[in-house]
Amino acid sequence: MKVAVIGIGGTGSAAARFLAEAGHQVTGFEQFRLGHDRGSSHGESRIIRYTYPDLLYTQMMGDAYPLWAALERAAGEELFVRCGGLLFGPDGHPRLVQTETTLRESRLPYERLSPEEARERFPGLRLQAGELALYQRESGFLRSTRCVLANARLARTAGAVLREETAVREIEPRRDGVLILTADGEEQLFDRVIVTAGAWIGRFFSRIRLPLRVSRQEVAYLAIREAPEQFAPGRFPVWIDAGERYYGFPSDGVVEGVKLAANHPGETVDPERVRRSVDGEYVEKVVEYAARRFPDLEARVTFATTCLYTNTPDEHFILDRVPESPHVWLVSGCSGHGFKFTVLLGKIAADLATGGSYPRDLGRFALRRFAHA
Repeated sequence: MKVAVIGIGGTGSAAARFLAEAGHQVTGFEQFRLGHDRGSSHGESRIIRYTYPDLLYTQMMGDAYPLWAALERAAGEELFVRCGGLLFGPDGHPRLVQTETTLRESRLPYERLSPEEARERFPGLRLQAGELALYQRESGFLRSTRCVLANARLARTAGAVLREETAVREIEPRRDGVLILTADGEEQLFDRVIVTAGAWIGRFFSRIRLPLRVSRQEVAYLAIREAPEQFAPGRFPVWIDAGERYYGFPSDGVVEGVKLAANHPGETVDPERVRRSVDGEYVEKVVEYAARRFPDLEARVTFATTCLYTNTPDEHFILDRVPESPHVWLVSGCSGHGFKFTVLLGKIAADLATGGSYPRDLGRFALRRFAHA
């Protein structure tokens, strides 16, 4: 089949690779350069984990892990840093309770750590009295920009044509396929189209009124004052604070310091007009939080940046055919937790668009759930 992929970020780069490796004629359209920093798939780190309070997501991660391992082998470079992961918060917090239930149902190994046990294992972290941590050894982080570029490189090796700095203006379903019109006036007809355009996806589907909100999110790296070895991968895990909704990483070996971020709703933005500077108020909140949790970190910010979340109201993905356009598929709404799934979402979209299947029930990702939104 002749297939177009619009948007070559995390999901799009994977879809293009799987399609090309399956023998399809693939053209990818990316409005910026591959690996750009204007969307959601860039940077040195995104958490990968099984620890979800939702069984389907944990099961899907069971499908995603082997795909990430295969990508890393094929790329011949480090893409997945395995350092273990903590989910912590007040003992009895619903997210902890539900996540522990999911881990048990999935028969995944984990440990329960008291504040004292967590401090002994990870001296750089402080849990408070009455808190509990769940440690899962298979967590870690993905080097997100490298993952996108590796997928793209392998897609090209398999025969895909990836066109950078080529924006798509319109997608027009026809009887004999789907017509793609680029911003410079070029037209091409395809058998199938997969749209993975992230924060820009709404421009193609205004008639179905996707209830997506694009938000500007901020991250900051704080300098390590002492004992940097305590924050190295292998000595320090990725972590999520279920109560206060902060999360972070060990030192990644590329950017100085330790990355922290908040999973709080960010400012709603137009992706074409985003302030790239990080607000001083946000930095103050991160520094205040770090002072309580990580006494060996400084208040000095070594690096700060922004990214975009494309949020659905229920924070579940969109993966479905476009109504009345059966040859057009869209994948969107990763809602800030989706990069770890992108290799799987790309494969699912590639398979479904070309007549394949996926064994799990994806009904919650269907567009029909927004019919009365």
